Amino acid sequence: MQYNKIFPLLVSWADMIAVAGAEAVSVCGGPTIPVQLGRLDSLEPDAEGKLPRESLDAPGLKQNFKRKGLSTQELVALSGAHTLGSKGFGSPFVFDNSYYKILLEKPWKSSGGMSSMIGLPSDHALVEDDECLRWIKKYADNQNMFFNDFKNAYIKLVNSGARWKSL
Repeated sequence: MQYNKIFPLLVSWADMIAVAGAEAVSVCGGPTIPVQLGRLDSLEPDAEGKLPRESLDAPGLKQNFKRKGLSTQELVALSGAHTLGSKGFGSPFVFDNSYYKILLEKPWKSSGGMSSMIGLPSDHALVEDDECLRWIKKYADNQNMFFNDFKNAYIKLVNSGARWKSL
């Protein structure tokens, strides 16, 4: 469907993606995330390597996020989105702090079959880094803190590098 031909200038694809992510989190029980509208769509595709590779170690992840203006705390908070989906961190349809609780258990290190398929190498790397581990423990113990920090990091992420409509 040619959305922009049917609804020209009402909302950009960039806004729809930001809103859809926030809505998915909310519908699955996570925090309500206010998303400011007015982003302009990019005129060209993102450069290769904009998203971190799933095989990165913690220092590589921290450097990747730092280049985007995001702190280690924000990296760990945003990684909590991995609680949704099929990577084995709790219910794939519930946004909660189970990601952090399961990271602390390190089930991929057990010899029990499917447990080795939980998470990505980048998830496993976070729990081996002292600075990341400090935040993982805090979020495992305090879901409200995780929700608040996730909300703030999500807003910062979807606004970073955005071009905005001028009024």
